[in-house]
Amino acid sequence: MGNKNKILVLIDGYNYYHKLKEYQDKYNKCVKWLDYRSLVESWLTEDDDKDNMVMYYFSAIANWRGPESTIKHKKYIKALESRGIITVLGEFKQKKTNRCKDNEKCINCTCNPDKKKLIRHEEKNSDVNLAITLVEKSIKKEFNKCFILSADNDFATAITKAKELNPDIKIIIQPPPLSRKKPALKREYAIDNLEKCAGNKALLTNFYTILKHQFKDIVAGIENPWKI
Repeated sequence: MGNKNKILVLIDGYNYYHKLKEYQDKYNKCVKWLDYRSLVESWLTEDDDKDNMVMYYFSAIANWRGPESTIKHKKYIKALESRGIITVLGEFKQKKTNRCKDNEKCINCTCNPDKKKLIRHEEKNSDVNLAITLVEKSIKKEFNKCFILSADNDFATAITKAKELNPDIKIIIQPPPLSRKKPALKREYAIDNLEKCAGNKALLTNFYTILKHQFKDIVAGIENPWKI
């Protein structure tokens, strides 16, 4: 047991959520109630120590979306924590931006033509928190293998640094599946740079697998808020 890989799992919450939501809205099947521990355990080999796996979920509460959205997200966080997953929260900050020009309207534009500025909300600190955790735990040699659940190429620098600090670690990128039923080609994920920095092929999944690893409708007394 002592010679098995200690596993670190870093989950980029919103990077996954957007693909899950897109699929759920498109196909009317619940995939947002995802049990990340169950999903990751399905990837482990006999060389990995399932009982020595530390998982972090990085996200932020979108209070600006209203109480219903906030309650659903907090319920999901409690469900994840019931599975031993550690939550690290960032925050959303307002950002004022120029409205679209009359001839340059974006898709589903909600710009008010009477206002010169629009208020947008941007998630802050989650990507930084994930990167810091990766580098910190690489320095401390707290893991042998790390799964990073994200397709965000901004993590390339942190992955490179982690490998420099501890060349013996194995880092595997696991991007969210593309929101469709047909299998996707690897190039469609646009993660070549992440793979190069990690020094390993990415582990691709699909929504057939995601559907298999949903929580039960009620977990730890918490009912699925996204049940269809």
